[in-house]
Amino acid sequence: MKKSFYPLYLASLVAVLTAVSAPAKADPYKFPHVSLPDLPSALQEAYRNERPHLGEIGRCAVSFDSSMDQEKMVFTCSIYVKMSAVAERKAMERCDQMKTARSIKAPCKVISE
Repeated sequence: MKKSFYPLYLASLVAVLTAVSAPAKADPYKFPHVSLPDLPSALQEAYRNERPHLGEIGRCAVSFDSSMDQEKMVFTCSIYVKMSAVAERKAMERCDQMKTARSIKAPCKVISE
C-alpha cells in the first residue's frame, strides 16, 4: 500500500514545486482603448503636447460626449510610475472621477497610437 502511495505523492510534490517555481504571469489591465485619430482635435492636440513627457511607461485616458464642447471632454495622464499597467489604471481612475464631476456619459478609454 505504501508503494502505491509514493508515486502519487511524488507526482503531487513535483506539480506543487513546478507551480511555485514558475514565474507568475499577471494579466495586464484590460481597459478599453481608443486610437489617436479617432479623438476630437482638441484631445489630439492635448495628447501631442503631453506625449514627450510620457516616455515608454506613461499613459493617457480620455472621455468625451462632444467633439466640439471642451466642457464635455476629459483628458488625463499618468507618468511617474514604474509599470505601464499601473499608469493605465491610475489614468483611468482619474478619468472616471473627472467625467463624473463633468457629467460625461461616455466611458473612459486609454489612448493608443
